[in-house]
Amino acid sequence: MKRLPILLLFPFCGNAADWADRAEYDLVLSVRAEMLPQKRLALLDQWKAKYPKSGYQQARRELYFAAYQSLGDSERVLDTAAEILGAEPAHAQAAYWYTVLLPQAGTVAPERLALGEKTSRALLTGAMEPVARRTLAWVQWQRGDFAAAETELRQCLATEPGKAETAAWLGTVLASQTKQPEKQPQALWYLARAASLKGDGALPDSQRKQMNGLVQRLYASYHGEAAGLDRLLAAASAAPDPPAGFTIESAAAMAIRKFDEILAQENPRLGEWVKMRRQLESEDGDRYFNDTLHNNPLTPLKGTLIRGVPENKPTELVVGVEDPATPEIVLKLPREWAKAPAPGTVIQFEGSIDSFVKQPFTLTLITEPAKITK
Repeated sequence: MKRLPILLLFPFCGNAADWADRAEYDLVLSVRAEMLPQKRLALLDQWKAKYPKSGYQQARRELYFAAYQSLGDSERVLDTAAEILGAEPAHAQAAYWYTVLLPQAGTVAPERLALGEKTSRALLTGAMEPVARRTLAWVQWQRGDFAAAETELRQCLATEPGKAETAAWLGTVLASQTKQPEKQPQALWYLARAASLKGDGALPDSQRKQMNGLVQRLYASYHGEAAGLDRLLAAASAAPDPPAGFTIESAAAMAIRKFDEILAQENPRLGEWVKMRRQLESEDGDRYFNDTLHNNPLTPLKGTLIRGVPENKPTELVVGVEDPATPEIVLKLPREWAKAPAPGTVIQFEGSIDSFVKQPFTLTLITEPAKITK
């Protein structure tokens, strides 16, 4: 931690009568005269031990604060700033340094986070806003409120787009929102930016190398291969935010795409059915069914008859399409069918789409025996 300025000139005004006794006055004069921080701390400890209820407790805290600053002891600076703020909540310098130093803290106790949020919000004006938002974002991040942290970090990045640390934090916060998979490509963008920025605002070389390795691992894990990472790093280094519509194909999406391509060549009709079922099982499945499929004809499709309901003269046939043992489609007949095919028979069928259930997946068609062939 760089050397920080002493908060104020100690108020050595008045005479010995202003103190508990002459000994306290003389002891504090020796504190003032001592230039070495370690020796000054020893004298401050003596003062605190002998005069715990001194009338100058706040000034003593400030002297402790300055000594810890001189020694680069961020943890104790932070704790002392908290003590100062406990006695004087509006203490501007203590609030500033608490806000600045909190993200480097060794512990994230709830009371530290609460005070950090308070000091940050107090500084959300003018020149101090970037510092305040940085710490406020960090506090929300540590609490697990990733959406709030994301909001603050995006504002930080808008103000200081060249800060690699901000990009790294934003990438991490986005990656943590695992229930929103659409945010994962953005997370990779910001982490790639943090890894690729150089010059002012860049991470220290050692951290940048670590970040680069992290991006390589995360990209390969998400995308399934390293192809395209070099283009991502180049694009992210040139722009603080991804372009509209930016995405990276996931390994799962790539596997589905390749599977669909194979089906389109080898069994186009089955490929169409697989895509239809996938849409029906998506979050928008019900809307897709109501707007696009309901009461419309299903073009001829092949499947395996699993069973008839009832068994001998069925009025319904249960069919598996992708898996011959897994029910997917129910063919509803207008009457009993004494000559229905036997279970295990591959049939081709068509009909009008009547209803749909997601769990267990069931698409019901209205059809008739004439539209079912072996």
